[in-house]
Amino acid sequence: MDKNTYFTDHWQDIEPARIARYEQMFQWRDEHAAMLQPLQPEAGCRILDYGCGPGFVSMGLAEVVGETGHVYGVDLNAQFVADSARRAEGKPNVTFHQTNGYEVPLDDGAVHRVFCKNVLEYVADPAQTLDEFKRVLAKDGRMLLIDSDWRFVLVEPWGQARTERFFEAAAIAFKTPTIGRALRALVQMAGFEQVEVSIRAGVDTTGGSLAVIRNMASYIAEFERLPHEEVDEMLAELEAAIESGKYMFSLPQFFITASRP
Repeated sequence: MDKNTYFTDHWQDIEPARIARYEQMFQWRDEHAAMLQPLQPEAGCRILDYGCGPGFVSMGLAEVVGETGHVYGVDLNAQFVADSARRAEGKPNVTFHQTNGYEVPLDDGAVHRVFCKNVLEYVADPAQTLDEFKRVLAKDGRMLLIDSDWRFVLVEPWGQARTERFFEAAAIAFKTPTIGRALRALVQMAGFEQVEVSIRAGVDTTGGSLAVIRNMASYIAEFERLPHEEVDEMLAELEAAIESGKYMFSLPQFFITASRP
């Protein structure tokens, strides 16, 4: 792959091991209801889930909007779209669509809500994507963006210096790894109103986040941005820390809500 376009390429071509990790990571969970509360989903809503991945959140939202609403899951990856469509067979209020990475395949004003989680850090032009969100939102429609700022990640027992070294090497996979801190201004510049920002920081001490770190290791390995022996040693250290109860991971998430004028 080309390191200059890897931030997009690695979503178009996903290796089976990473697909399997996403299948595990993105299952619908009870805590999703609280996460989605700022979106204000309700019966009868039409919702765009941009960057829907395996589609589990889209299908969870479909339960909320009911028979009179509709959820459109959109993703860059053809396998995600096909697998999601297969899972959604018999559910007419949720459909899945592939994007080319620049356009949302929906008509102007097609939806009442836009949801986008951990996607804008990868897109080539966040401003262009926000313009597309604004286009497909109906008047007074609501948007919820959730994204990361990888300069704030915490991994123990690595400590600050090694954590920064690891994630700086993994940053090849992101177009804008610090998108979280920039989102509020970008949303305002796109012409949205009632823009609000908050930060939520969960803490994992049991190892569920190790799948995220393994994804980062695969990005590092693609261009050998760190010696593989060093990465293997760091991962083994985390596995041991999980066993001994010394593991901790936290990545604050920026929540941006806004409305279309």
